[in-house]
Amino acid sequence: MDVLLRELREGPDGIPEYYDTEISAAELTIGSGADQSIQLLGKQVAAEQAVIRKSGRRLELESRVGRVVVNHQKVGTAKLNNGDVILIGGHEISIAEPPGGFDVAIILRPDTSIGASEFEGAFRADLKQTWLSKRKVAWLSAGLILLLCLIVPLAAVKMHRADKPVPAMMPSDAFWTSGPLSAAHRQATGDRCDSCHKVLFQHVQDSSCLECHQTIHDHVSPERLKLTKLDPTQRCATCHREHNEPESYMVHSGDKQCTECHADSATLFPLLKVDPVQGFSKATHPAFKADLLKPRGVTGASNANDVAAVQATQPGVVPFVWTTEITALDTAAEQSNLKFSHSQHLDPDRVRRIDDSKALSCLDCHRPEQDGQHFEPIRMESRCAACHELTFDPGAPQRQLPHGKPRDVILTLQDYFTRKFSDPSAAEPVRTRRRLPGHDDPEETCTGLPVECAKRSARNEIEAQFSRRGCIGCHVVLDTKSDTLLERFQVYPIRFQRDYFPAAQFDHRSHQIQGKLTGDEACLSCHAAKQSTESKDLLLPALPKCEECHGDKPAVQRVKVQCISCHAFHPKSTDGLTGRMAKREVATLRSESKDKAQ
Repeated sequence: MDVLLRELREGPDGIPEYYDTEISAAELTIGSGADQSIQLLGKQVAAEQAVIRKSGRRLELESRVGRVVVNHQKVGTAKLNNGDVILIGGHEISIAEPPGGFDVAIILRPDTSIGASEFEGAFRADLKQTWLSKRKVAWLSAGLILLLCLIVPLAAVKMHRADKPVPAMMPSDAFWTSGPLSAAHRQATGDRCDSCHKVLFQHVQDSSCLECHQTIHDHVSPERLKLTKLDPTQRCATCHREHNEPESYMVHSGDKQCTECHADSATLFPLLKVDPVQGFSKATHPAFKADLLKPRGVTGASNANDVAAVQATQPGVVPFVWTTEITALDTAAEQSNLKFSHSQHLDPDRVRRIDDSKALSCLDCHRPEQDGQHFEPIRMESRCAACHELTFDPGAPQRQLPHGKPRDVILTLQDYFTRKFSDPSAAEPVRTRRRLPGHDDPEETCTGLPVECAKRSARNEIEAQFSRRGCIGCHVVLDTKSDTLLERFQVYPIRFQRDYFPAAQFDHRSHQIQGKLTGDEACLSCHAAKQSTESKDLLLPALPKCEECHGDKPAVQRVKVQCISCHAFHPKSTDGLTGRMAKREVATLRSESKDKAQ
């Protein structure tokens, strides 16, 4: 008969795993012996405990030693039906409905409390059955092992490292290998074990790993590691164990690898003030915190160089220094200096696209980058200009003001009106400002000298752009009240954070479908943009929103997530601004620690 044997075991992450075996035999033998069809280990299992055979169309169980438990009753023989459960020595055997192509299906749930000694006992052999004595076997085995597994491979290693030909029949150091290399390492090193094992009989050192993995950074920077109680001697190979199958063991995915330290953060790294984490739920994971950019005006004699540098490259722009501040989401507010309303732009009764008159969608402005995590920066030229033109005179609809350069705006308007009123047709009444729709204000005209008309019209349009309409519609403008137009108006710079959660990773592409929701509905299910009336609204979902679809335990209609689903163990970079901020932070923490000690 053809039998499907399915063995159920609990994996390291707590999720049941099964292993299928196909058996073709006239009868199924059950016992602890190595020759049994179903081998069950344990002191209560005999070498040949029972046998299952077909009796007509039904299965029949016969106990060879004592009795076995079938459906909570001790029996010597029994007819078996689908759903019957057999207990032998703590092991559970269930009869199931066989799939197509099989006569019998059996589900085995082995006793997980069986120790390694039981496996050794199942394969014992008696030396008395041979002609050898224990002493002779011991000395002979020791000599052969020493010769074949140490001396000969060691000689082969010496020849191999010296680039000398190794005889084909000579055993190599493969005797010392506990398993094959992973595919990536095998392709990179080939058969050169010395690529990683620089010194014989010494563990692989981190320096060997970093020869190839040059862009991999430590989980904890050296500066921060000094402020913790973590073991500084841990090697890469402590977590990344090579020569083990399957290859997935090279990267640990279990949460335990993270929570072993982060669950007790108050003890292991109290100076770093890291929130404790035990899982992914409101009870085990801290509330989300965002890295926000906070603008700080650069003023005073001490910052004269910074002011001069900004004004030299961006004349007319208020000089700012942007600092990063970590803030809880429930109190976080964006300070980008932009005037903007999501609710207005997503209202089809107020805003529609110019080309097809359809309502704006999220992707009209927010376009994902290739990494799937971030979005392309929103710029006037590439996004806003499609709907918002920078025209200023109905008589010259092709003329537009330069964006992002306040001083150039003033110069452009002055040049434009100077040329306009220098034209011979300037004697005719000329409209110097646009009439707002729905307003019956009389049009301004100019009948004076062309140069005076040009100056007055330019000043009126400049004041309108920076105080009533135009630039001030989106930007914060500082009116210095200076008599010089070039010095009077200064614009606050606009800047957005690129990554609000730099310590986390989030794939927007995989979230473009939320159950039955797609497109804008999928976006708005997490980001409450239609209710946002100010640009200071952060619109980032908090932990409870993520919990609606995700959890750290398997559940119906929930996607299981692990720590590494959102957090990379190795940071992306320790260079540039991040590195400088880390050093300043460490210096601050050390100073605070000294103050407390005193």
